[in-house]
Formats: sequence, structure tokens, C-alpha cells
Amino acid sequence: MAPPADGPQPGETSGNTPLDEPLPDFLDAKAKTIEEADSDGNTTQRSGNYVQALERVVPDWVEWMDSRGVTTLEELDSRNLARYAGHLARRVNARRANGDTEGITAATAWNYYSLVSAYLHYCQQWEYIAENPADTDRAKDEMPDRPTTDSGQQQFWSQQQRETIVSHVDERAHEAIDADPQSQEALTAARDRALVYVIGFSGVRGAEVLAANLDDRRTGITWADVDTDQEVLTVLGKSQKIEKAPLTDRPVGALTRWQTLLDPPDDTWPVFPSFHLASLRDAARSPLRDRGVDHETIDEITSLGTAGLVEAFRERELTPPALTTEGGRYTLKKLSQAAAVDCSDDSKGYLTLHGARRGVGEAYYDEAGFSDAQRVLRHEDPSTTSKMYAHKEASELSDVGSDIFSSEE
Repeated sequence: MAPPADGPQPGETSGNTPLDEPLPDFLDAKAKTIEEADSDGNTTQRSGNYVQALERVVPDWVEWMDSRGVTTLEELDSRNLARYAGHLARRVNARRANGDTEGITAATAWNYYSLVSAYLHYCQQWEYIAENPADTDRAKDEMPDRPTTDSGQQQFWSQQQRETIVSHVDERAHEAIDADPQSQEALTAARDRALVYVIGFSGVRGAEVLAANLDDRRTGITWADVDTDQEVLTVLGKSQKIEKAPLTDRPVGALTRWQTLLDPPDDTWPVFPSFHLASLRDAARSPLRDRGVDHETIDEITSLGTAGLVEAFRERELTPPALTTEGGRYTLKKLSQAAAVDCSDDSKGYLTLHGARRGVGEAYYDEAGFSDAQRVLRHEDPSTTSKMYAHKEASELSDVGSDIFSSEE
């Protein structure tokens, strides 16, 4: 995956790069800036819970590494991160054993580790380091067990998982389109790429954008439901009401490229059509019969392969069936395996549709707070959002309480 356009020039390192040299650029990349007018003019400041956590945790990690003689990025390896993970585990054990005020909860330990890993992922992107040493089994094996609260055991796409599968579908689509843009491989790869981007960044439910076998109203979103200019999707929400969901800018390119490749004759076509051959053939037969097309022609059309059938749907103004939620789950399972996404901490072993939604909500929760997480997930009842992120709220409150009561001693 290419690094973002604004930032340090990759590859221009001396081989003796201080651990915190890329940190200002990393924080700037993650920060939301806000302008405040005052008597001296405009000023900017960082905002967002996620950035504030990064500003606190990553420098603490740098100081911890410095105190142990690791001062440059080039020196880092999985052993160093394993030692840091062991340090976090000891703090968790101290809290469990005797209520040590220097201790932390397991959820907080994993939060700290993920923040450091995000920084090192950035360093890898910009070629300060070849690999992210935090993203190794050797290092993570030293971490304490993950929290066992119900909400904590639900799958949430992490930033690393999201970017791993996005990088894979980008590469897969580009290769297939370059080889033959009209092939079944290109159509499937471009559709799957658009699907990963939409569910990975919008927070929609799978059943809001794909067809549901047991619900006649849920037939999948069509191109009429996509507004890339306003970056909004129109979906049938869980409330059975039409709702607007924020698309964000990340999926726009994938959707636009997919629409160009698919070339739907009108905006009633599903955004994510099924390419299951039997389903396409069944969807063609009935309307062709109704139009009085002779059996020989129908047999000829329905004997075509996937790419040929899609072309026939265009030419004869037929509408292909939409990919179902079951098909979406199967697609994600295959993509997770092909991308080698690390799902070892999840019982399913692959990225799920709803895990994408929770991951989007978690990103909003960390970056902008509870209210925006509730809004992007379109929860009518705030308690639904609260239950989803109870593991984070409880851990944060526990740490706040530790600071409060330690001051009374």
C-alpha cells in the first residue's frame, strides 16, 4: 500500500533514526485539526480521544525503550516488543494481585499495545523499518489474555486488520483489471474490493447493503442509493426505515472504478451483484420467457459464463441478482484467508460483516467519542452503543478511578 501523500519522504533514513523522529508526522497524520479564532489570529490544536491517547502512550513507550538501551528504529525487533508486552502483562498481574496503583487492566494493556503498533505500522509505511515488530506472534504471546467481557469478545476489525485486507483487495483488483478488464476475475475482484471498502469504512450492516434471503425488502443497495459526491449511502435500516449512512471518502475511488467497470445500464442495478453462475442463469430465464424469447436463444444465453452473462444482462436490460449476506460472509472468509489477516484472537478465524461495523464504531469512539460512534452506527437507543463498547468504557473508568483513589492515600 502506498504511503499517504503528505508526510516524510520514505526511504530517506540514515540507519540511525531516533525512535520518536517520525512521531510528530504520525500525530499530525492522525490528528483532527480545529481552528479557533482569537485576538492573535488563528491557531490549531489536536483533538480526539484517539490522538490524545497516542500523544500520551507512544512517548511513554519511547521513554521505556530508551531506558533499556533501545534508542533507534533500526534496533527494534520482535524481542524488544515482546519485552514491552511482558512489561504490560506484569502491570496487569500487579493490579490483579494486590491492587497496585501502577497496575492496569488487560483491556488497557491491549489498548496501549495497539497504539504502539499503530505507530510502528506508520513507520513501516514510510520505510523507516521493514516490518512492524509489534505485529508478530512472538511479541503478542507475551501479552495478557484479552478481556473476557461479552462486548470485548465480539469481533471488531482493528486498524491493522482493515488495512491488511484493503491492501490485498487493492492489489488483487489492480492485477486482474490490468490482465483483462472484461474477465470474470476482474469483475469479481473489483466488486469484492468495493464491498470491503464500503463495509470497512461506512459502518453499515451487511443486511443493509446486501440481499437477505428471508426478507423480501432487503434486496441490496442499488446505484441509485449511492451518492459519492455527498459521500452518503441510502439504506433500509434495522428500524425498517430509510436511513442515510456516512460513506466517508475512502470507498469513493473503489466504488467509482467498480461502477465504470461494471457499466450498469441504469441505476436500478445492484451495487454488489451476485456472480454465482446458477443464480445469474435463473435470473435471466424468467424475464426472457416473459418477453417471448424463444427457448433456443434462452438456452444460448444461459449457457454463457459469468462475464458473458453480465454482458447479456446489459444488452437485454435485465437486472442481475444481488449478492446475499451469506455470499458476503463467504467472500470475506476467502479474502481474509488470501490476505493472511491475523484473526487468531477470534473464534471465527476470519473477518466478519458485523465485525467491520463494530470496528468502524470503535474508530469513531476512540477518535471522536461516544456520541459520534452512536451517530455513525445509527443506534436509536444510546444503551445499544454503550453495551457494544462496555469493555472500553469500563476499562477507562477503572483507570480513572485508580488515579482518583490513589490520591487519597
